[in-house]
Amino acid sequence: MRGIAHVARRELSLIAGHPALIWLTLILPLLLLAVLAAVFLRGIPTDLPFAVVDLDRTETSRSLSRMLEATPELTTHPALSLPAASDDIRAGRARGAVLIAQGFERDLLDRRRPEIVLFYDNQHMTAGAIAARGARGAINSFIAGAQMGMLRAQGTDATAVAALVQPIPMQIHALFNPAFSYIDFLLSAVVPAVVQIMAAAAVTYALALDFARPATGGAPPMLALSRQAGGVLPAMLGKLIPYTLIFLAVIGLADLVLFGVLEVPLRGSVALLLIGAVLFVVAAALIGGLAYLLMRDFGLAISGVAIMLAPAFGYMGIGFPREAMPALARWWSDLLPGTWYLQLRIDQTLRATPRDLSLPPLLALLAITAGLAVLVLVRLALMQRRALDGGAP
Repeated sequence: MRGIAHVARRELSLIAGHPALIWLTLILPLLLLAVLAAVFLRGIPTDLPFAVVDLDRTETSRSLSRMLEATPELTTHPALSLPAASDDIRAGRARGAVLIAQGFERDLLDRRRPEIVLFYDNQHMTAGAIAARGARGAINSFIAGAQMGMLRAQGTDATAVAALVQPIPMQIHALFNPAFSYIDFLLSAVVPAVVQIMAAAAVTYALALDFARPATGGAPPMLALSRQAGGVLPAMLGKLIPYTLIFLAVIGLADLVLFGVLEVPLRGSVALLLIGAVLFVVAAALIGGLAYLLMRDFGLAISGVAIMLAPAFGYMGIGFPREAMPALARWWSDLLPGTWYLQLRIDQTLRATPRDLSLPPLLALLAITAGLAVLVLVRLALMQRRALDGGAP
């Protein structure tokens, strides 16, 4: 234990003495999380620009336009023609458009299936889909209300009116995130993605410092530390403990904001989340350590870390379903600790998943961490043996 404590104290001094490590461990993670939290603070996108082409220009079509404007997702503006609305969408001035055809009021009163055409920008899928959903909801509500009003004016019974307007009622329940909040959807995923990259980068840089051969000659500091600590295992444990505690504090602070300030629900086990967070941070740090130990060049190692972890947000299944990915992408995703930690976080925050069902992601994290630890320790032991034999470590 003394050897581990000695290495941990020395690592804290190393962090304090190198501005780059301070940036990687504290300033950049907190800054990125603060910026991302500010982006998604409102939770639900609203006031998306939307064009309304009213060719009917009647009181009924104006009522529909007012209902579209009252939809929280939309901020409407008039367009004189469909080509003008199309230009607005292409220029980014609108996320979609509604065309109310000439004769809309007449056809509605005569029950001739009035024509309404909806266009939306599906290149920007999230914004376009939200705008289209809001517009569809407003249009369907308006048409249903108009039909019910006409049927009641004819003396039709209220129960019969409901059956005529919607013959088969359908109940739709959005599970786990009924408000469609982007705080629930993205911030829980952003935290692991940011911490995963920063923890790996910090340990890569720290090992690069420790394996820089002193100007006076002799063994690199890391190999000397291994001898002082009593082996590569206590030396590596002492080196990882400060980074694990620092990034656990970053996750804890982010979760304090998520669950306390932004009121993201916490419906599961805090103990499981803590165990998963420890395994996740250690695994991310070991990825950076293994990258440097294998390449022995900081530039190559940090490039390898970036190639593996920078696109991790796309592989973790929060934006595009993992089930629909090709086999290679799924295997890559399975190797990332963030994938399993994200699943555990969602299970234990939003879904209230029973503990036994959250064991698979926890065991996957444990397996990844153990595998990486074995590879790092074997590599360190081989390097130390070569150094003792008088060769290059």
